[in-house]
Order: sequence, then C-alpha cells, then structure tokens
Amino acid sequence: MYSKINNQYAVLCYSKNAADCYQKGEYFDTEEEAKDWVENECWIFSGEGWICLNCHDAFMGSLTSHRKKQGNGLDGVDGNIEAHDGLDNDLETGIDIVR
Repeated sequence: MYSKINNQYAVLCYSKNAADCYQKGEYFDTEEEAKDWVENECWIFSGEGWICLNCHDAFMGSLTSHRKKQGNGLDGVDGNIEAHDGLDNDLETGIDIVR
C-alpha cells in the first residue's frame, strides 16, 4: 500500500502495532522509488504489505513473551533452557544493518 500526496508516494506500514510505528516511509516521485527506500531501510515484506522495523520488534517481543508464558514444553522456568520444540526461547528482534 502506498500513500499519495501531491503526486508523491510513500509506502505505508502494514502492521501499525508499535507505539512508535513509522506509519509510512519517505515520499518519492514514484512508487518504485518509495519501495526501494523501504527495502534499503530493511522493512519486512509480509506478503500482504511492508512492516516497519519498530512494528517488527514489537511483534517479536510480544511473541517471545507469549512463548515464555505458554512454556512450550519447558522442563523448568530458567530462561536459558531450550524448549522441546527445538527453538531458542529468546527470539531475535531487530535487524543488524551492515553498511
């Protein structure tokens, strides 16, 4: 999805869940330039729309919290124990950008 103002385009954040969500990217003359900007900023394409990094971090933090509350087959309460599902209890949030 794009926002169009004065013949300029910006990609909208599909999620809009984080309190500090970007809501939309920067405006450019074409949709392609707006898409290139979010790709360069490492926004994540969900298949239905682009998700800004703040919303991604909020989602992953919520998912981590949910997994810990659910237990996921943990034998104890120590956060360093690996669940029976083979996944680490602490999910990574954020993207390390190398430029």
